[in-house]
Amino acid sequence: MVPPFRALLTLDAEGYSRNPDAELPGLHTRIRDAVEFACERSGLRDEWQGARVRQSTGDGLFAVLPLDAMAALIYPFPDHLQHALAEYAPELRARGLSLRLRTAVHVGLVDDEDPITGGLSAATNDIHRLLDCEPLRAALRDSDPDVTFAAMIISTEVFEQFVRGGHTGLPPSRFVPARAQVKQFDRAAYLYVPVPSRRAHDDTPRPDALPGERSPSPVGGISVSHVSVTGSGTQNVIGAQVSGDIRQQRS
Repeated sequence: MVPPFRALLTLDAEGYSRNPDAELPGLHTRIRDAVEFACERSGLRDEWQGARVRQSTGDGLFAVLPLDAMAALIYPFPDHLQHALAEYAPELRARGLSLRLRTAVHVGLVDDEDPITGGLSAATNDIHRLLDCEPLRAALRDSDPDVTFAAMIISTEVFEQFVRGGHTGLPPSRFVPARAQVKQFDRAAYLYVPVPSRRAHDDTPRPDALPGERSPSPVGGISVSHVSVTGSGTQNVIGAQVSGDIRQQRS
């Protein structure tokens, strides 16, 4: 018998194991709370509660849901997930903890009724490869950790049938094409970040700097009359004569 088409959802936490071991059970509970909140706000409470396949992956969750849930999983589910995680962030940050989630959504033939083999399928393997791909990891890694808390990747099948097909509240332009390459898996996919941001460059003042103190000159540099002179090797400045491989910048 051919299994039915199902919506597949999986999530995991960025850097989950970097948190203290004693905090991991509580963080997993927060993941469940955030997903339940997002499902409730997205009109998916019954689908989530009634899912026959809903598994903990330690640092995340995997679920097989009815195909009717797909449109809401694409939108507004990730936006509500972002909101829940942003609400948790101040309290977690005060305790030195972090919780940001990567999410993948796929569609495929999946048996979710067999008590032993339910949830096992090629589509299940594919969604976990999507979750592990570098573009999705980079979507969080390269964003501001105090602004962006959730990022989602969807398969080409989901994008073409549901997003481009006009069955969600998001236009195709909100998605960024990506290439998901993990082991032998190599597929086109699409990224969606509810609240995008960019990680700040490491050019902020040193926390121990005194008021008005400038950043130190580059290694090997010297300063004369508010002109910084740097370069490779040794630089000599005598009166108006300068020798050595130099670059100068007014301070």
